[in-house]
Amino acid sequence: MKRRALLFSVPLAAPLVALPFAAHAQWSPDRPVRLVVPFAAGGITDILARGLAEPLAARLGQPVVVENRPGGGGNVAGELVARAAPDGQVLLFASQGMVVMNAALYAQLSYDPANDFVPVAMAARQPNVIVANPRLVPDASLGALFERARREPGRITYGSPAAASFAHMSGERMRFQAGIDITHVPYRGSAPMLTDLIAGNIALGVDAIATSMPHIRAGTLRALAVTSPERFRALPDVPAVAEFLPGYDANAWYGAFARRDTPEPVLARLDAELRAVMTAAPFLRLLEDRQADPMPEPRPALLARMREEQRIWREVIQRSGARAE
Repeated sequence: MKRRALLFSVPLAAPLVALPFAAHAQWSPDRPVRLVVPFAAGGITDILARGLAEPLAARLGQPVVVENRPGGGGNVAGELVARAAPDGQVLLFASQGMVVMNAALYAQLSYDPANDFVPVAMAARQPNVIVANPRLVPDASLGALFERARREPGRITYGSPAAASFAHMSGERMRFQAGIDITHVPYRGSAPMLTDLIAGNIALGVDAIATSMPHIRAGTLRALAVTSPERFRALPDVPAVAEFLPGYDANAWYGAFARRDTPEPVLARLDAELRAVMTAAPFLRLLEDRQADPMPEPRPALLARMREEQRIWREVIQRSGARAE
């Protein structure tokens, strides 16, 4: 009887083992997929999302609609996706500033950025650059600037495109790790900040490479360092901040996120199709044009990165006292 029971158990067990694989193969969206972008059209997040939409639609067999929902530092879009059905039909395409930092920056949120979303695939990463007015900052290196800042606490000013922005927090993290006292000056965008920096009203700026690059090439600004852990291909002769402050990493990154309770077969299919698009030549050319690098990390590594950065940036934000309105 035991032998007969064992024989009967084998064919019953086999379909149960195969179920996840069958579900993975069978899942497809049954209506247009919404790719919700928390910023207005024309920015880097929107441009990357639109670069993914058409080829992703071809692979999924359904239109992929980029839906811009700006407002509240990304929170309007975050709330929309957090309340959508966990079926893979509504995805968030955002920078890590929203899913990593907003929980610490805002006193009240109607959703939990740290726990409501799971990364599906990361599209790109892009460092900021520390730029200086050459007349006000004659220091040849970032290390020399740190030494001068220690001798002259509070006298060196640095600008960012906005208070509580990722660029601002990148500057604060550098300030804390270097043990220096430099004064932050917030602006309403990169353009006015760079104008003031070139005019000599501030000494330093933390900015996206794409917007600072024309001024670096013209010699009106000097690039002191990039905020990635290693040197960046667009500025190979410019050191990384981490060369002076080991462990420093302030890379901005962008990716697609789903509701955390989305079924694994759905996540796996979306991951596979997004990766196929992100590693194809047209999207890689888009990244090169926008001074960004691909970010081909597997989903478990992405989730671990998200959790670790939530911890790090929460500490930086709390120490800086920054709050978003």
